[in-house]
Amino acid sequence: MKYNRCQSAISEVVNKLVLYLDETWKHLLDFDTDYLFDPEHMAAYAQAIYKSGVPLKTVWSLIDCTIVHMCHPIWFQRQAFNGHKKFHVLKYQALRLPNGLIGHLFGPQKGRQNDNALAAMSKVFEKALEHATRPGTNENTPIAEHHFQIFGDPAYGMSPVILSPFAGAGDQTAAEQEWNNIMSKARISIEHAFGLVLKEWPFI
Repeated sequence: MKYNRCQSAISEVVNKLVLYLDETWKHLLDFDTDYLFDPEHMAAYAQAIYKSGVPLKTVWSLIDCTIVHMCHPIWFQRQAFNGHKKFHVLKYQALRLPNGLIGHLFGPQKGRQNDNALAAMSKVFEKALEHATRPGTNENTPIAEHHFQIFGDPAYGMSPVILSPFAGAGDQTAAEQEWNNIMSKARISIEHAFGLVLKEWPFI
């Protein structure tokens, strides 16, 4: 009644607008090395995360994947089915920054893909290797001291640009368990970011 248009026409306008915004500005949700992910900002992120209680001065971002429940599709049922959750989903990967922004978003992808598959497709770690370098380092700096790191769950493994918790729950030392607990509390913020997006824009 407000717009003198039927529901399907309004839905078409909304969908066209979403696609236009995505095509025009999606580069800002990739790996924005001109601003969000330049070395100066990464250093500020790492300092903020350190001040929040994380016992490292080099973690600049938190990574995780989330799934969004969808209706049972007519086509591509197998691709959308998530065997772990036992329902059909779309899957997204994000980097959460300490200023509250989602600095990188990749997806949607097939619900059956695991977290490592999305990381490989997005090339997020390759981009971090190229751009997440600490100020004052050069080609002669040891690789372990050359980069800032992203922190993720154990599925992501370890590399010069990604850190994850100590594995082997029964074999961890007290110090390793304490470190895992601290990092787990820090990483929960990315879950809050996903929840906020779903709350604010449930239709889109």
